[in-house]
Amino acid sequence: MRRSVNPRRCVACRRERAPREMLRVVRRPDGQVALDEQGKTSGRGAYVCPDPQCVALCLKRRLLEKSLKCSVPAEVQAKLRAAVNLEECDALPDAAELFEEIKGTLGLARRAGELIVGQDRVLGALSTGQNLFVLLTHDHSVTLKRSIDARTVTTHVLAGVSRLELGQLLGLRQAQIVALPVQSGFAEKIKGLLPEGGNAVE
Repeated sequence: MRRSVNPRRCVACRRERAPREMLRVVRRPDGQVALDEQGKTSGRGAYVCPDPQCVALCLKRRLLEKSLKCSVPAEVQAKLRAAVNLEECDALPDAAELFEEIKGTLGLARRAGELIVGQDRVLGALSTGQNLFVLLTHDHSVTLKRSIDARTVTTHVLAGVSRLELGQLLGLRQAQIVALPVQSGFAEKIKGLLPEGGNAVE
C-alpha cells in the first residue's frame, strides 16, 4: 500500500499541491536557511509554487520570512528566481493593486450579464461545453480545485484576494469563483492585466 503524502500550501497563492511539485525553502536546526532542492532536509519548511508569479509575490511581500520567522539570504532568493527564470528586475503588481485594477471590469461584466458567479453556475456552464476564463480566490476549496482540475480550462488564482473580498465586490456574503466566456472582451481585458495572462490549471 502506497503511503499517502500530505499536500503543502503555497505561501503566495495558497494553492495546495504535492510537496514534490513545489519549491521548498527550509530553516535548518542550526538556523541556516537554504533552498531544499531534494526536499529531504530536516527543519521548518515553507513552500512556493514553481512559477514566476508566486515566486515574485512571495519575495516582494516577504512571505517566506513570515512563514519561517527568519530572514531569507539573498543567495537563496537568487536561487528561487533562477529556478523559475525570474529576472531580479521583473516587476509584479501587488495583489491588492492588481485586484483594484480588475474590480471595475468585473463589475461591468456583471452588469452586462456576462459574469458567471458561484461554484454551481461555473461548473454547470463548463459541463455544457462552454469555454471559460476562470478566476479563483486564494482561499478556494480543495474540492472546487479538484473539480476545475478535471476540466481543460484557463484559470488564474487571485493571490491575496479572499472569498469575502470578492463577495463584497459582487454584493454577496462571499464568492470563491467567477468566470467569463474566453472570447469576451471583458476576459481579454482582465487577462491583459494579469501576469502571463493567467495560468492554465495543470
